[in-house]
Amino acid sequence: MNIDDFINIITSTYTSLGGAAVVLVALSAWLGKVWAARILQKEISKHSENIAKLQVELDSLKQKDITRHNDKLATYRTAINLICELLSEFESVALEKKSSISSEVEENFSINRNIIYGNISLVSSQNVMNKYNDIIDYFIPIMYEGKPLLWEDMRGKVDILLNEMRTDLGITDGTVIYQGVR
Repeated sequence: MNIDDFINIITSTYTSLGGAAVVLVALSAWLGKVWAARILQKEISKHSENIAKLQVELDSLKQKDITRHNDKLATYRTAINLICELLSEFESVALEKKSSISSEVEENFSINRNIIYGNISLVSSQNVMNKYNDIIDYFIPIMYEGKPLLWEDMRGKVDILLNEMRTDLGITDGTVIYQGVR
């Protein structure tokens, strides 16, 4: 055996094994892609399920937050309506359009102030409750004991209550104050 024969044997062995290696590498690459695609699909499916669950939770929390916000608005509007009714009645008495506070307004105040108190306690903060109590405590002696209404005091208490309600509702663009001359 000479050197040429030896080189031919090595070359043919290398060529035959190299061809199989190429086929083996190609099959391995293809099989790797198939497995990677399956693993990726499983991961995508798992993450999609998690995202769907999180979306349901988020929607539920959002709905609860919207409902609570709307409940606050309804409660605050009811409180404001009661205060406006009282102020209108006090003004009529002060301007001698009426001789006294009507029994309907007195009864409405007596019933609704407690209803509003309960509703504020369910949907609002202690700060709003305190400001509401301040103004109701201011009105009770006027309603039942004949104490005089001081418009500046009343207006200040109403502004404080309104601003606390605004804060509780997330309205952060400053406070409101009476800037009129009366």
